[in-house]
Amino acid sequence: MSPSTVWAILFPDRLREWIQFLLLKLGLQSGPIALNILKGMFDTLLLFFLGLGLLNGSRVYMEGQYALPRATQGMVLKWAPIADHIARKTDIPREVPLVLWLKENSMRAINPDNCTGIIGAYDLVRSGEHPCFTPGPISDVAVAEQLVIGATEFKKRCPDITYLTQDSELIQHCYLAYNAGAGAAARLDPERSAYVMNNYDASYTNMVYSDVELGTVQVTSLGAWPAHLAIQSLIVSQVDGSDKPFSMTLLDLATRFYDWLSYQLSPQALFFGDDRRLEMPLVRSLDLAECLGQAHTFGHISLRPSLNPVGDKPLLTQDIHGCSYGLPGLDISSDNGRALLQAPMPGEVTTYTDRWYNTTIRIENDEWIVWLLHPRSYLVEQGKVRRGQAIGVMGAVGYATGPHVHYAVYDKVSEVFVDPSLFVP
Repeated sequence: MSPSTVWAILFPDRLREWIQFLLLKLGLQSGPIALNILKGMFDTLLLFFLGLGLLNGSRVYMEGQYALPRATQGMVLKWAPIADHIARKTDIPREVPLVLWLKENSMRAINPDNCTGIIGAYDLVRSGEHPCFTPGPISDVAVAEQLVIGATEFKKRCPDITYLTQDSELIQHCYLAYNAGAGAAARLDPERSAYVMNNYDASYTNMVYSDVELGTVQVTSLGAWPAHLAIQSLIVSQVDGSDKPFSMTLLDLATRFYDWLSYQLSPQALFFGDDRRLEMPLVRSLDLAECLGQAHTFGHISLRPSLNPVGDKPLLTQDIHGCSYGLPGLDISSDNGRALLQAPMPGEVTTYTDRWYNTTIRIENDEWIVWLLHPRSYLVEQGKVRRGQAIGVMGAVGYATGPHVHYAVYDKVSEVFVDPSLFVP
């Protein structure tokens, strides 16, 4: 079909005559109108590409100045809130947990083959203080747990540092202490350390590094101090502002679309957490089970609770109880004594203190409500959470059963509390 034919179909003779008459009646000219329309289209495109240019320009600067890849920048933005919470509790700068992860394992959620985990816990593993970190991919919960271990060890080796520390010399010294030990750090100069300073600028390039694992080599990777500056700059520019920049909007939309697409292709893609088994007794005494009902069978499988809230070596501490105070459920602990808690299902999370002064984490979606009573702390106060997302830390003090969490499940469709053991692997 020729352009003239298309033009004739879209604008028949009578329509063109009417438009010309209307323009003359209003004293308007078609030429300036078309020109202004083109100018408006150009201005809109210019504004769009200017915003896109600023976004890409900041990323290119980061990649050029500090060699921080785009994938790493995305991981920094994803984990910044969790790292900040860990840093506040440990009293170290908020960038440190992410820098340790970047330095030791390039921010990959994969334990290396040498058993030292994603935070390079050489001394802890070799001394027997911590068992081998099982090599292979790990969940978000396991990542957060290792970041806590790294942050604790960092503070132990550098007790003078705090959450508000901005002294570059002290921070550099602390990174050296984490890498070489507090004793060695007292004798060595951080500026001569490739672990701390490599790629900071042209004078700190391809520095010589000695390590028990690698021997003596010239390194090309980013040092801890320039990595600290890069992560700090990224968090300040992308997370701290009250008005989120365009890049954060794009990241949020891209993440939501990715999650939706992943679920459409494979529902299992939404299961981020650890589904370790909770060993239940062969014979259960449910004397108070009259407060429990039958869970509905049909519904959205993606909404159903399906993970153990205590993902790290869960143990049944006490079977069904709590009918007397209206929240029947199980007490679950860990043989580690303390563990991160993960969301058993997706939904809206809220936190509060009940009338018995129990810290409580509550998650609700269209079909279910779950409660986690008396965790030691929580990582998410309110908002949406995904299945398997780290939401708190288990560890209550003063209870006869020791550190544990009380887990209760309510079926909104059947309008009854149900046995939580039916919803853990």
